Amino acid sequence: MHRIEKLKLSLREIADLTGESLPLIHDAINAGHLDTFLVGRRRFARPAAVSAWIDFLESRSKSGKPVSYRARGGEVAGAAA
Repeated sequence: MHRIEKLKLSLREIADLTGESLPLIHDAINAGHLDTFLVGRRRFARPAAVSAWIDFLESRSKSGKPVSYRARGGEVAGAAA
């Protein structure tokens, strides 16, 4: 039996897979770090886009510049790639 891999992931699925919160995922999208698309009113990402985002976070962390999406006062930080 062939297993079909998902071609798109909902934001909830991304949160479940990565262990990150939905607000943090929205911040990553707003910062331009996680590529997503709309189907109707729902937002999705391709699995490759999620992997690329995780790779980005890992590379920033290893270079000593970890990404922080939430600054004090609720402002979004980390928009510079």
